Amino acid sequence: MVQLDHVSKIHTSGVAALTDVSLRVDRGEFVFIVGPTGSGKSTLLKLLYRAELPTHGRVLVYGRDVGRLRAGAVAGLRRTLGVVF
Repeated sequence: MVQLDHVSKIHTSGVAALTDVSLRVDRGEFVFIVGPTGSGKSTLLKLLYRAELPTHGRVLVYGRDVGRLRAGAVAGLRRTLGVVF
C-alpha cells in the first residue's frame, strides 16, 4: 500500500510542486500518473522512492513513513516499488 497524507513539496526556489496531495493506492492496484509538464508527476514519484522528502505531510509505503527510514533502509524500500518513467 502507498499512501500520501496532505503532502506538499516546495522546492528551494520557492516553487510549489505539490500542494496538499492525499492519495491511497492499495496492494494490487495499478496507477498511471499523467498530466502536463510541471504538474508534479516526477516529484510525486521521487517522494515515493525517497529521492526527495516532502516539505509537509507524510508518505507511507507498506505503512512505513519513508521520511523516517534510515539511510540503509532506503535501498530495501526501492526494491519493493516498480516505477516506469
